[in-house]
Amino acid sequence: MNTDTSAAMPTHTTRRHFLQVGAGVSLAICCPRSGWAEGFRSASERPVLGFIGTGIRYQTLAREFAPFGNAAVLCDVDSEQLSAGAAHHASVSEGRQTDKPALVDDYRQVIDRDDIDAVVIATPDHWHTKIAIEAMHAGKDIYCEKPLTLTIDEGRQINRTVRETGRVFQVGAHQRSGRQFQLAAAMLRDGRVGAVQRVTCAIGGSPSCDPLPTVSPPSGLNWDRWLGPAPWADYCESPILPSSGYGSQYPYGRGHVHFRWWYEYGGGKITDWGAHHVDSAMWALGDAVDLSLPYQATPLRVTHPAPLVDGYPTTNDRFNVATSFHARVQFASGVELDVVDTSEEVGVSNAIMFRGNAGRYLVNRGKLVGKPVEQLAERPLAADRLESLYAGLSGSDESDNKLSTVGKHVQNFAACLKTRAKPISDPESNQRHLDICHVINVALRLGRAVTFDPQSQQFVGDEQANGFVARESRAGYAIES
Repeated sequence: MNTDTSAAMPTHTTRRHFLQVGAGVSLAICCPRSGWAEGFRSASERPVLGFIGTGIRYQTLAREFAPFGNAAVLCDVDSEQLSAGAAHHASVSEGRQTDKPALVDDYRQVIDRDDIDAVVIATPDHWHTKIAIEAMHAGKDIYCEKPLTLTIDEGRQINRTVRETGRVFQVGAHQRSGRQFQLAAAMLRDGRVGAVQRVTCAIGGSPSCDPLPTVSPPSGLNWDRWLGPAPWADYCESPILPSSGYGSQYPYGRGHVHFRWWYEYGGGKITDWGAHHVDSAMWALGDAVDLSLPYQATPLRVTHPAPLVDGYPTTNDRFNVATSFHARVQFASGVELDVVDTSEEVGVSNAIMFRGNAGRYLVNRGKLVGKPVEQLAERPLAADRLESLYAGLSGSDESDNKLSTVGKHVQNFAACLKTRAKPISDPESNQRHLDICHVINVALRLGRAVTFDPQSQQFVGDEQANGFVARESRAGYAIES
């Protein structure tokens, strides 16, 4: 594999450089727009937003949404986190809105407001579906962080509600708005590796921790409401901060940031980074894989921090998702998808490798490399290869370069609020891809191969595996539709 950085396409590239790399190909953004990178033309055109969840992910979303809408209300079940969120909002929105957003601790105080046009959901994963469905029924459009759901059945519920209500819904799988991922998808669909054989998604392993002591929740945290639909569990937290890693400013425990390392609230790296890379990989594969047909997921290697019995953790005082893993998904077409913590073939711990009978190339947020990429200079892609990714809707302009990839994703959502077009990361296609991650997690938890039928939304002849398709909400937190 050629890893010469001279062949790499940087994440923040100028439009001129990108067009040189892509040999004249311009990238499409799903919805047409005019001047959206600088915000709406008047305050009355700016949508009114409600933010639910003001933790670590909110820090990015507040900044990227600031050019496109006014935040009328911020919501969090942790008063300290909510105050910090308000201060951050003030810093990123200076000059764009003068009114301070209201601060509330119950999401229903957001979705019940008549002045809210769209809700931005940045809660832990186990709350996404309940809030999104109830907000759609309250007439709100939705931007929801990834992974969209905690279970397979939740995706079915969300997509049914989107169809019933006609709301605009953008999933925060923002790699679809990243230039190098768009080009990588167009290249694969153009046959630049020949017949696709295997796609490898290297996503890194999940952390483990020492046993966590049970302690009282922080005074400002409504722990019962934070748990919400999830089973009751005592709050636990390490007395010291992690030495490194994402969210290391928070102590290990149940709760903020580290919720993703518990099966009760997330799916570990499989749904955390898998929701990005598996989505990008399947988006690129397009018609090469028919996701209406059954597929099989096999755990080739897996390690959990503590033993599981029938797929459920036997301890409650430490993270319980798979820390290391290698799973292979076999599709009816013969294409294989490997999801692995690290891969010698990929050579880095976070990237996607596309391999076919005529070549291979690698993409991640920092680079797009490989011989097929180098060949673009001599054999450029036809423009319609990129246009086809967005059903012919385009609108790329120089203003794109002022935005980060998340900013472009938010821009796309803001444009679609006005046009009512389908955003680039719609919940139906996203959930088909996220279901693969959920299926992999079931295989890892059971330690054996499972076969999933997307049509029936069930595992084939596997009562035990089907026990993971849905979950029962805790009393008082059922979805109200």
